[in-house]
Amino acid sequence: MKLLDSTKPAELPTDALLARLRSRRAEIDLIDPVAAGSAEVAVWVYQRLNRRLRSRLGPFFELLAMRNLTLQLRYVLAGEIPPPTILSNALLAKPLRQLVARVAETESLIAQLEAALVGDYPFVAGLTVTYRQQGPGGVERQLSDGMLRQGLDKSRNALLKTTLRYLIDMRNCLMLSRLWRWQVKQAPPLTAGGNINPSNLQRIWASNDSERLARLTERLAGEPLQGGATIGMEQSLLHGLTRLLRRAGRDPLGLAVIIEYLWRAELAVHNQLLRQTLSDDRDSLLEEVLLL
Repeated sequence: MKLLDSTKPAELPTDALLARLRSRRAEIDLIDPVAAGSAEVAVWVYQRLNRRLRSRLGPFFELLAMRNLTLQLRYVLAGEIPPPTILSNALLAKPLRQLVARVAETESLIAQLEAALVGDYPFVAGLTVTYRQQGPGGVERQLSDGMLRQGLDKSRNALLKTTLRYLIDMRNCLMLSRLWRWQVKQAPPLTAGGNINPSNLQRIWASNDSERLARLTERLAGEPLQGGATIGMEQSLLHGLTRLLRRAGRDPLGLAVIIEYLWRAELAVHNQLLRQTLSDDRDSLLEEVLLL
């Protein structure tokens, strides 16, 4: 079963959609991003993609859909009801939304999800065993990491590959910083496929070399870290990806217009919520709103 909802592709010409997004791009910071929600923005864009654009941007939208699925599972496996904004995400295929809402027994839910998804997403194989051995955290890591790697393998657009590699590096760098702050002793589960070799990061972890991690992060982001450890790293990395996509989005006829628009919608929600959130909740906020 595919992650994305099987709506009919639009017949809107690519040039016409890009023109609409260039016009709407300037308005993102003017709307109430929390009320609109980045998911609704993504659905609006997806419903207006023609067949060719859906094929080229499929890996990115699958990543968005998988993020919604993992967020739903985060709540359901904890015995809680997901917020309406997460439950109503029409980007995720309706049968999957119904499955998560219908099956009450958690191991049965994971087993049915594995059976439904493994044909199109081979990395889902063994998800039920992961749940038994590692719990909900292991399930989320397997789905998120697998989707990033498969998306990278399937991407044929250079900017999309660059974006996914950056997200992998960002995920890994923040993982090390968080686990140091939480004083976790177990080696971090890193995602392969970024520009920074995971074995290099594992050596940094083993030697507790925070200065070396900071230098790597600064090179990746293209700017000095701002403020303290994890918070400064987060902000610099967000700025780095935003700057990368903004430069690419200057081509009025490139796919970067779409990718940058979606990223700016994600970031607008993050920044708006950040102003309402205590510093202790920043890590969970970053994971819930952005693609990490």
